[in-house]
Amino acid sequence: MTEADLPQNLRSLYQKAESALHIQNHGYAVELLLPIIKQAPEFLEGRKKLRKAEGAAKKAATKKFFSMGGGGLSFMKVQGKVKKEPLAAINELEDLLKEDPYNPQGNNLLYEAAMNAANAGSAGMIETAAFALETIREGNPEDTKNMHRLAEHYVLNKEPEKAADIYQAIVRVDPTDGVARKGLTNANAQSSMLRQGWGQKESVRDLLRNKDQSSSLEADNRKGMTREQLEERLAEWSAKYAEDQTNITVVKRIADIYENLEDFNSALSWYEYAFSISNGDVSLQAKVSHLHEKIDEMHIHELQEALTSAPDSPDAAQKQAELDALRQTRVDRQIANARDRVERNPTDPAARFDFGVALYNGGHFTDAIPELQRAKSNPHIRTKALLTLARCFEGKGVNDIAANTLAEAVKDLTAMDAVKKEILYSLGLIHDKMGRKPEALECFKQIYEADYGYLDVATRVESSY
Repeated sequence: MTEADLPQNLRSLYQKAESALHIQNHGYAVELLLPIIKQAPEFLEGRKKLRKAEGAAKKAATKKFFSMGGGGLSFMKVQGKVKKEPLAAINELEDLLKEDPYNPQGNNLLYEAAMNAANAGSAGMIETAAFALETIREGNPEDTKNMHRLAEHYVLNKEPEKAADIYQAIVRVDPTDGVARKGLTNANAQSSMLRQGWGQKESVRDLLRNKDQSSSLEADNRKGMTREQLEERLAEWSAKYAEDQTNITVVKRIADIYENLEDFNSALSWYEYAFSISNGDVSLQAKVSHLHEKIDEMHIHELQEALTSAPDSPDAAQKQAELDALRQTRVDRQIANARDRVERNPTDPAARFDFGVALYNGGHFTDAIPELQRAKSNPHIRTKALLTLARCFEGKGVNDIAANTLAEAVKDLTAMDAVKKEILYSLGLIHDKMGRKPEALECFKQIYEADYGYLDVATRVESSY
């Protein structure tokens, strides 16, 4: 919607608002623009000027241009309407954003509401959705997570040049961001294809007239392809992607080829996109989680190797900080993924166990305990759940309950396998910590009789005589 599309009464208000902006009367401009965009939500130019006026007014009042967040409760009240009544939610969000125009939570909700409105038929709201993320970027230009979301939005809506600009900005903030670098390459390639007319279906059909999809699938199913053959297949599937960017079969094939090429960052990006258009395909979600783990493991290994080989290098402290941050990010993502599984299937003990383990690994012992207590009801995971539960109690300093939990686990086991040895050894350590030397020694002796070489049990047992 343009100014010319506005009803006469709103057009008059808009002209007054422009005059107010011209003389930098930002507060008055806000009061004039707010009712305009509420009545004409697809009038993006008016919304942009409203946000500009709000930002200027905020800066003048607080000497701060960006948002520190906050307002969570107010925004949460609107969240329930975002999906069911997106246009109503947008108007309520504008009232809240009036006081804090660059608030990330508010603008993320605005993005979701605008996309829901677009899906319901208000096609013009797609640009409003992008504007919401652009606003977050303007308020916090180093928020790479938001910029990734914005770039993906532009890619999905076939605006690769804008996506390339965002990916370039991410790389400037974080030169180590491999996903952004690959996104930049792909976005530039898509821009080139569009400029050459490859985005037109007739051109693509000409390009692929002798290669239909069934033959492509058959070729991909052949085992032992060389790198050159894989790259040829990637070129063919990329051409198909240019024709239809929502064909999930094509997207999954591209992701699979990148994985076979061991370009795991690119594979992750394509699998994430496949999941986003799959209507919640659980197998794709698992694939995304697996690749995240694989990439993190590789990066962690590289940093550990670098620190081990050159502990006194000038950038050792920076690498250690990066390693610590990567480990924390990994734990946080594991917790988020496990929580999502529990929310989707709250009666699944295995999901509860995974969530409990993730919380334990993150040091959240208190939160992990009830999850593991519920998980131990499943006989298939009971022993592992009891072991992790005991470690949570130990982490909280409740050693006697930790010992009781491990003793409960030992009762369920007969054969002296790896699991029983681990539990007995852990129980022995806790007894030792509590000063219960005879009980500790008894645990170590049971292992000693079955496996002399297990950890340091031989030394512990023999030194007692």
